Amino acid sequence: MNAQLHKFTQTQQSGFASYVRTGILPHLEGLTNNRVHHYRRLVFNVVNDSLQSAFPITHDLLEENDWEELIDNFFGTHACQSYQIWKMPFEFYEYVLNSKTKLEKKYPHLLDLLLFEWSEIEVYMMEDAELSHYNKRGDLLKDVILFNAEHKLLKLGYPVHLKNANEISRSDKGEFYVLLFREPETFKVRFVDLSVYFAWLIEEVKKKSQPLESILDEAEKIFPADKKTLLEKTIPFLNEMFERKFLAGFKK
Repeated sequence: MNAQLHKFTQTQQSGFASYVRTGILPHLEGLTNNRVHHYRRLVFNVVNDSLQSAFPITHDLLEENDWEELIDNFFGTHACQSYQIWKMPFEFYEYVLNSKTKLEKKYPHLLDLLLFEWSEIEVYMMEDAELSHYNKRGDLLKDVILFNAEHKLLKLGYPVHLKNANEISRSDKGEFYVLLFREPETFKVRFVDLSVYFAWLIEEVKKKSQPLESILDEAEKIFPADKKTLLEKTIPFLNEMFERKFLAGFKK
């Protein structure tokens, strides 16, 4: 009896959840048909409002019917895996990425824009990563540099971080790098446009944990500039990153 009741309850709940997502109402006992549509409307509005808040630039870019169709398809066909609503925008990004929607032809920079807007949320919500055993001051050349751990570096095909999304076209396609990081005091997420060289430099510093002197020796082999020229470009950049709280200090 208990097992049958459990199966019945499960069937009712599953059917109702399916209706809320798809709008197709199966036979469910005890429902008042002229009221049940309010549940779907309320839940759909929560999802729609949450995604509009997460992707304000994307929402502004897409025509109203395009946005509504995209949200409706996501809501109706995607089974969200996370119980934390702030992670739903990432599942939305993955859904668009994997669905190969026709909107990508109409808006060639759509995926880059979604990724950029999601990354701002992701960096903002990162767990605090306190550095230990480090000095706030040091020698940029001889000491090992430590960066703010609450950051993300993106490679993009369109300049969604530099140009109004409504003005971007296929002619803007290229190779762009952007650094997003969270300020330790204000918790605001900042972004910095990077050249290929500076994106490479940040990754090398993180990966190799070596003094800048050694990293510039490697850079000289890869980039069309001698070590002196690279140094003249790099020191002002690192000083700026220190002022902006991305360069956190130096390894003891």
